[in-house]
Amino acid sequence: MFFVLKLSQTMFNFSGITDFFKDITNFVSSKNVLGVDIGTVAVKIVELARRNNEVFLDNYGMLNSKGYLERSNEAIQTSSLKLVENDVIRILYSLLNEIGSAARTVVANIPLFSAFVVPIEMPVLSPEETAKSIVFQARRYIPLPLSQVSFEWNKLGEFDNPQGGRYQKILMTAIPNELIRKYKIIFKSLGLHLTSLEVESQALARSLTKRTMAPTMVIDIGGESTGISVVEGGAVLYAGQTDYGGASLTQALARGLDISPWRAEELKCRRGLLGFGGEFELSTSLLPFLDVIIQESERVRRLYERSHNRPVEEIILVGGSANLPGIENFITSRVKLKFVRPRPFAVVRYKNELEPAMRLLNNEFALAVGLALRFYI
Repeated sequence: MFFVLKLSQTMFNFSGITDFFKDITNFVSSKNVLGVDIGTVAVKIVELARRNNEVFLDNYGMLNSKGYLERSNEAIQTSSLKLVENDVIRILYSLLNEIGSAARTVVANIPLFSAFVVPIEMPVLSPEETAKSIVFQARRYIPLPLSQVSFEWNKLGEFDNPQGGRYQKILMTAIPNELIRKYKIIFKSLGLHLTSLEVESQALARSLTKRTMAPTMVIDIGGESTGISVVEGGAVLYAGQTDYGGASLTQALARGLDISPWRAEELKCRRGLLGFGGEFELSTSLLPFLDVIIQESERVRRLYERSHNRPVEEIILVGGSANLPGIENFITSRVKLKFVRPRPFAVVRYKNELEPAMRLLNNEFALAVGLALRFYI
């Protein structure tokens, strides 16, 4: 199956939900939207609404699946394309009741590890010829029959090839249809209207880098994995992923200090990389796993810089483990990039009493905000 959508942002088109776009203007002016981030160990929701040409934060919430600290097979979803529908439904049901949201319209994420994101360079062709060529390229890069995936491509730019001729940069993205089917089941069972799915790197690019053209590395440290992308002007230009995240850090700490995962999680969140004296081993237990994340980040950076012939200039950290004390200084000292604090709520109005918590919320809800902002930016 091959889909090319003439939209300004990437959106996967699958049967049963495209009727929404027949009346998108009325939706934007009158409805609230839920940005639903289904992570590996937590589900996060942001509810936005447009009133008087401004976007407001009406609600937000997060629930964790705590069992993963002791049993990794209790993660909500993993890079093996496992998605536990019943667990997600249960968590979403509880979360929606807890925050009291009546919104029914949803934009949800597809994890980077569940998508195939492939940069391609080819001669400049007509749109029709490019589409035919990309179908051929997809057979080379996607390890599934094309009948089992939904995919699209976005043209990122053009350049002169050193050997002569004009070339174009293409970013091709594909999602397994089976995963799309599971997402549809989850939201339909809760009476929610799933309008679109978006690969999380694109949603993060929207909420974090729409206002800057500097090439920026975004590192999203989740529970069971870390997504790494290079974005520019709100567009994803390169992406990578590693199966190490906050849970890996917790488990390493528990083994190194011979303590329970629950105690290790508490110590990690409280002391992070700032351990000293009797807690010095706390920080040193975390470093090997952070080094793996940094190595993958540097690999993505090199591939981007080699392909685009310009340097990455800035770095943004998001995700739950971005709140780890000392992690900003540790990572920036290794990658030598300018650190920029995430500000996904920069274009969203919110209550003044939330201001003291905004640093935490900016890290935790950057992806959910980017999903919900899809219709407002």
